[in-house]
Amino acid sequence: MIIHEILNAMKYILMTMMSVLMLSMTACSTADEDPTGVVKPEVPKDTNVVNPVNDDNLKPGTDGRPSWQIASDLYQRYEQTMTVQVTVQTELLPYVSADDLMCITVNDEIRCVSPARYNNGEWTFSLVIAGMGNDKLLSVSYYCSKLARIYKRERWVVFSQTYKPTRENGRPYVIDFFY
Repeated sequence: MIIHEILNAMKYILMTMMSVLMLSMTACSTADEDPTGVVKPEVPKDTNVVNPVNDDNLKPGTDGRPSWQIASDLYQRYEQTMTVQVTVQTELLPYVSADDLMCITVNDEIRCVSPARYNNGEWTFSLVIAGMGNDKLLSVSYYCSKLARIYKRERWVVFSQTYKPTRENGRPYVIDFFY
């Protein structure tokens, strides 16, 4: 029983350390990097974008702020995490604010919720996603408070504990919700 409690405490400490590391990595990025570069994460060929491109994607909606929450024991139930920094596509950047949320799900189970954070001149979301080796595709939902809209991207990427936290140039991955 004591060993189980020690292991749970060690998992919690590890998760906290990973979150601090991710925030530190964000703070270390430089302003001279190309802010317009858009590199999509590796995605399976059958990935679809839920919202097709049209002007309606940027019109204000009526979606209320979602009550997305992770389970209190989420990180104890899953043996692995995938830690990444992401941002939204260029068309949505003017509408991002501190009231925005990003949610990652696997088979409709919430595995991560993150608010938007403004660091070094850009908005990012720090995602520490709980999972297991047999988890397949992650889906992402983004709530934009200024537009009162929820954007969804089904089958964004495959869960992987070895996924790089940022693109090779240290910039966050860009999630496209529509083209």
